[in-house]
Amino acid sequence: MEFSLSRFKNIETRQFKCEVVTPMFLGGADGKHAELRAASIKGALRFWWRALYGSDDIEDMKKREGEIFGSTEKKSRLSLRVDCSIKPELGNLPKGKMFKTTSRGRTFSLGIIDYLAYGLYEYKRGVGNVYIREHIPAGSSFKIILKYDSNIGDEILESFNALVSFGGLGSRSRNGFGSFCCEDSQKLLGLGKIKRELLDFSALSKESRVFVFNKHKNWIDALSEIGLAYKDARLSLENKHTFEKRALIAMPIEVKGENIPLYIRKGRHQKPYLLHINKIKEGVYQGRILFMPYEYKYYFFKNENDKKELRDDKFDEYFVECEKINDILKNKAQEVKYEF
Repeated sequence: MEFSLSRFKNIETRQFKCEVVTPMFLGGADGKHAELRAASIKGALRFWWRALYGSDDIEDMKKREGEIFGSTEKKSRLSLRVDCSIKPELGNLPKGKMFKTTSRGRTFSLGIIDYLAYGLYEYKRGVGNVYIREHIPAGSSFKIILKYDSNIGDEILESFNALVSFGGLGSRSRNGFGSFCCEDSQKLLGLGKIKRELLDFSALSKESRVFVFNKHKNWIDALSEIGLAYKDARLSLENKHTFEKRALIAMPIEVKGENIPLYIRKGRHQKPYLLHINKIKEGVYQGRILFMPYEYKYYFFKNENDKKELRDDKFDEYFVECEKINDILKNKAQEVKYEF
């Protein structure tokens, strides 16, 4: 990490040497080729800034966010640049740990990494799953250069720290893809003790938990462990082909012929579990699952042409199902952290 401060302009500059930990499925400017762009990282920083500093006063939050990241009315006080020469790849990923599943009366084996990457590949008869999206491979190196007003430095660095610690870049980042590590990023600032109540959107609160799992020699085994733990916990909520409870956590995979209720299909929301792989040191990888719940609300539809109606009558049920998942994850994890 490099650090510099301009006394005259009150501008700080920090540079981070980063490494891709799990494959990144990032869309480039042309929508076809994977490309690591500053806009993607800045968008992720916005998300984690909201998770740390957001509030239910939406107008005030937008104002404060715009003052840092820019808006149609104000120029951003943060400049972000990416320095890299990464060659993307198009090809299948390792399968990871295998598990048995049943579909249409047929039992077969599926790799947990394919399960987590659903939607990034197509099934071809006689071949199997074939990935159709390019990715930036694990082990790729890049540099992030941040330049910002010093009086917003803590918020920028806290947000960056949270992104590196719990988040990722690109598609399926909540399923553990797009994790990356940076030298010294987690030594800059602690996340502090967050004691606030739940907000209407994904944000850290007093209800947040971090489930820390075993150490492994590669990202494949680390992602396999937390992927299987999350899959088993979520599928334990109800029988297959039933969607009332699992859908409170995340949108179920819809198989042809199944009828997922309209309010679930059209009222999609962010799942409260974020899978992440941390590279502790050379050759040591560890999975984490961040539980980051929010005040659950959904849009109800009676039919396709029905006017949507915002409801909050499923919050209690949502939190009960989350606690069931948490109990299972607690038994599978090596450690549970309640403060950040």
